[in-house]
Amino acid sequence: MRKTYLLAGLIAIGLGIWMMTGFLGAEDVRPELSIAEQNSKRLGQSESDDLTAVRVMDSEAIPKTRSVRIRGQSSAKRQVTIQAQLDGLIAERPVERGDWVEEGDLLCRISTEDRQARVIEAEAQLEQAKLLAESNQKLASQGLLSEAVLAESRAGLKLAEANVLKRRIDRQRLQLVAPFKGVVEDVLAEVGQFVTPGMACATVVELDPILIRGALSESKLRGVTPGRTANATFENGAQVGGLVSFVSHVARPGTRTFEIEIEVDNPDQQWVSGLSADIQIDLEQVFAHRVSPGLLLLDDEGRPGLRSVDDEDRVVFHSIQIIDEDESGIWVVGLPDSVQLITVGQHLVSNGERIFKVFERDLMQPVNERG
Repeated sequence: MRKTYLLAGLIAIGLGIWMMTGFLGAEDVRPELSIAEQNSKRLGQSESDDLTAVRVMDSEAIPKTRSVRIRGQSSAKRQVTIQAQLDGLIAERPVERGDWVEEGDLLCRISTEDRQARVIEAEAQLEQAKLLAESNQKLASQGLLSEAVLAESRAGLKLAEANVLKRRIDRQRLQLVAPFKGVVEDVLAEVGQFVTPGMACATVVELDPILIRGALSESKLRGVTPGRTANATFENGAQVGGLVSFVSHVARPGTRTFEIEIEVDNPDQQWVSGLSADIQIDLEQVFAHRVSPGLLLLDDEGRPGLRSVDDEDRVVFHSIQIIDEDESGIWVVGLPDSVQLITVGQHLVSNGERIFKVFERDLMQPVNERG
């Protein structure tokens, strides 16, 4: 039994010596660091200088047309309800809803009744007043008539002329006509109906040109003036172009926005009132940077901005203005043409602070080297 234990002990000692010999003779092979470990090691260099490490990227401004995008809606340029100015029966209404009319086309005709007779009566009274005035003028020139009587006859002539004019105007008002070219949106009177002054006959809508109305915020108002080229895209994808015809000078009290109108030619009346549209107004060309919206910060006054690093590795805050956006980011102005933007760590540093910067392009090198 003792020989068995002794043999087992000798074998164990031999194995231990063999294993120790293998460790001592092997080369000191260290595993390759991962990309994350290499980046951490690189960032760790800043700790010796007691500086905050941030990531930065180079950004160059490129030419970009500044544009304004808002939502809007198409609207008729004019919509008028034609109303009666006299009382009487509707004798004729030749239009129906949806009819296209030209300027001056008849919409409703009120029965003449005795109004033509009133015109004839007024014209006869005018002739009588003219004869009386002429006769009195001759007598006055011969000294046979006082000036008071002459003045009275002249006044009577003026009253007769005014009465004729009034009767003729009343006769014209029997014809209710379209004030402009458009479409009859609604009819509000029927043949045989008795109307009084103020009652409606029909509503006419002008659709050529058509207006596209929207609202501009204070930040988008700058540079938008009448005469600017604008484009609108409707929900069905159709696009139209026009010119800015009106920009409000007074903000709406509730929304603090400014009304804008774009006039678009619509000769075939294919665009109707009430269509939703995306409006784009192109302004001047500027040099702008495209950045991720996630980099934006707010200053103490709530204005958006970005942080960068200057030539002395100090943090600088830039107030910016967003001029456009696309699927890749936002376009901003207010930065130098060439700038080193802080992409990671901008919330951990303050203006004027000296930092340790690590370029995004350097962090990508291990990946590129490995294919």
